[in-house]
This record gives sequence, structure tokens and C-alpha cells, in this order.
Amino acid sequence: MGKLEFSNSYTESTELIGYNDDILINVLIRLPGKSLMRFRNVSKHWLSLISSPYFSRCLNQIPIFPSAIFLRMQPSLNKLKYHFLSLDRNPVREPSVRSFTFVDDPAGIRILQSCNGLLLCCSNNRLGEYNRNYYIYNPTTHQYTTLPKPNNRTQSPNTIFGVILAFDPLKSAHYKVIFVRSSETSPHLYQLEIYSSETHQWSFSSEISKVNNFSQGVYCCGGIHWRNNSGPFLRFDVHKERFQEIPMPKIPDDWDQQTKCRYFGECGGRLHLILTSCKHSTRQFDVYEMKNDFSGWFVKYRVDLNALISANPKMTQSNCHASDHWDYHAFTVLAIVVGEGSGQGSSLPFMVLHVPGKVITYSFKDKTSTLLHDFAPDCTDIEGCTTFEYDDAYPYITTLAI
Repeated sequence: MGKLEFSNSYTESTELIGYNDDILINVLIRLPGKSLMRFRNVSKHWLSLISSPYFSRCLNQIPIFPSAIFLRMQPSLNKLKYHFLSLDRNPVREPSVRSFTFVDDPAGIRILQSCNGLLLCCSNNRLGEYNRNYYIYNPTTHQYTTLPKPNNRTQSPNTIFGVILAFDPLKSAHYKVIFVRSSETSPHLYQLEIYSSETHQWSFSSEISKVNNFSQGVYCCGGIHWRNNSGPFLRFDVHKERFQEIPMPKIPDDWDQQTKCRYFGECGGRLHLILTSCKHSTRQFDVYEMKNDFSGWFVKYRVDLNALISANPKMTQSNCHASDHWDYHAFTVLAIVVGEGSGQGSSLPFMVLHVPGKVITYSFKDKTSTLLHDFAPDCTDIEGCTTFEYDDAYPYITTLAI
């Protein structure tokens, strides 16, 4: 009798959860993306619920951080391919290798930017820039859309200097894509052309001077940021369509004014920057974070790579003199991961570094490193040189955004 009562109680509880959407959503939004994709096959009701815009909005209210990175491999005669590296603690010998085939493009697909779970992609064909297709792709759901040609043009006389995706699921289910083009009014100006997924229309915004590198913009907290090698950074408020200058971090007096940008990227709504000087060793450097009011930068983390370099002697380039601090130590910062909810758990926050032959994490808290992937014995690194740059890495974030 007791077993029957327990069985009935269990069945009633299961039915209560299974048919109460509020309870079910509260449970499902806490599951990994892969589990959600599988659970869509449980029933038509679950498929409808998980695929609904409301569920996507509920899921997006929980801050999500990168669980993996797409790492662009060296170009070859074949289509572009990407290592898919999990940020879990357990190292993998063979990461999955992916080429994007969501659309039949003979030239292959290149990732231009990762923004809160969506990828901005384009045809890898370097010829016929004006006819190049641009795509917004969700690698979790495998959904994509092809951006329409600006103003229904099949060709454009303007040169494209940068394309940036602006998407924040915590604020809106819609995104914007900003093209930085040559201006039709002056050879000394650029012009912004903006596509909105909400209106499906293109519009023109302000003209700007050619003072920044507009090929590598970073979206963070409602704005697109472009770095400048010798002057203030530039921020474009996507909603208000206004520009703002952000001063560079204060450079120490004993630094050479020529600096190298080691990293410029976003995670969890925080913008980070790493600069090094040719006059100082890259064993030690600071990680800057932008202030909340966008008025400048402050030192968020201090990095000391002495122990890491001692454990990885290949990081010291044999063909350089010790006084050549600029690239004397071979490493690349691929990503900075901060906040809760990532696969690294208690080791947050951390950096993802590429050193000759390996990808590792470096914990800002305890200064320890963990192996993510060992490329040996098929490593193609040239002695003392790294094969990846920070703009070869694209964070993967799970999202069901449509």
C-alpha cells in the first residue's frame, strides 16, 4: 500500500512539473544548451516551449559566459576550418574541427565576430567584395539568416573597412549590424550604415574621420568600441547613434610611447585591454578593464608569467636577444573569461593563452595554469613563434536566440 501511495505521489509530481510551464521553464533554463536541444524531442509541447521567443527571453535573463572558443586554423587550399576548444578543465588531445556549412558557399565561411552567442560570418572569397554575402549564424540552434544588400543594391561603390554585430539578449531579442564604409561626400571620412533585424531596414548614421582601426571593433554594454594605437579609443552608442572618445590607459613614464595591443575583447559585459611596451619584459603586465561610465580604464588584474615561462621553455624565443622585450616571450592571449557560470568553476576569472604547441588557462587568482589542449606531436609551430593571434579566437556562448 505504501509503495502504491509513493508511486501515485511521484506520478502526480511528475505531471505537475510536466504540464506547468512556469515550473518547467524555471528548470529548463538552468540546463546546458546541448541538453535543451535534446529535450526538444521529448514531446511536441516541449519542442514548442523551448523554441518559443518567450523561453528564449527567459533564458537570456541569466548571464551566460563562454564555454568554448572557435580557434581559426591557418589558411590552406581547403575551406577555412576552426578548432572547437572546450573550456572545461579536462584537456583534450583532439579538439573537434569544424568548417561552417550552414549555407553552400563555394569560398567557404569565415567568422568575423562572436557576440553573445551569435556569429557574424561572411564568404571567405576575397574577390568581389561588393557582392560578398554576410550571415548571422547561431551555432547552438544552427539557424542563420543572410543579410540583405544595403538599400537593395547588388553592388556598392563604397569600400568596406569594418563590419560589426551588436547584440545584447539581456536588452533585446533584436540585433544591429554596422558597416563602416568610405564616405560618398569626402575621401577623408568614413560613414556608418546600419542594418536592424527589427525593421529589416538599412539606415545611414554619422560620418567619422579616418583615425581608428575600424576592422576590429568590440561590442560591449550597448556600444561598439574601436581601439586607437596612438590616441583615444572611440565608442559608438548603438541606440543613440552617438560617438564618445575614451582616453587610453595612463602609460608609465618609462614606457616607449609605441605600445603593442596584446588583447582587446569583452566578456560578461566587461571590456578588457592588454598593452605591453617594447622596453619592458612581457613576463609581467596588467589587464585593464573599462570603467562603468566609459570614462577610462583601471587595472583589474596583474599578471606574472615567470612560473609559466619556467615550465614552458619554448616560450622563450631562441632567435631573439633578451633585450628585445617586444616578442621575446612567445604567447598570445586568446580570451579573458570572467564571472560565474563558466566551465572553469572555482578557477574564474582566467585567461586563455596560446603558447608554442599548447592552449592553456591562466588563473588570475592563484597564478596557476591548466592545460586545455596539446597540439603535439602534429604541432606546426615554428620555434619561438605562436601561430594564433587574439583575433583568431571567437568565444562560443550557448543561446537559443532566433
